[in-house]
Amino acid sequence: MDCPWCGYGWFFLCPKCRKAFTFAKAVEVDLTWEELAHKDLDGKWGRQPTAEEIREWIGFMKILLKGLQLGKQHVYIDGWVFPTDLRDITFEEWHSSHQLESPPQVSNRQSGPDLDVTLGSKEYWQSRRVNTE
Repeated sequence: MDCPWCGYGWFFLCPKCRKAFTFAKAVEVDLTWEELAHKDLDGKWGRQPTAEEIREWIGFMKILLKGLQLGKQHVYIDGWVFPTDLRDITFEEWHSSHQLESPPQVSNRQSGPDLDVTLGSKEYWQSRRVNTE
């Protein structure tokens, strides 16, 4: 994740059409983990993933999706998914450390601070960058 401010750090990607979305509603689907992995990876890479890539994807998704609340809307920030009604969010993830009163995507939707000064800002991400040394 070398430029999360471009959206990689705060958008969901549809595995079918590859469009980016700010919000996603948690729903159950009638697909196996393997089918879901193929829907995402086949479209992303334009090739068939290896069995190992499928296993890694499934392992990661089981961790990422563990806390989802069915029927609720969620946002994605820096490698993690949060319900939109969560408050006082403090965490350190792939790229940066974050201390947020609420998800900026929600605040922006409610006429709060513009995403250009938070998740859409290069300065926001770089000033909070996790030391990778």
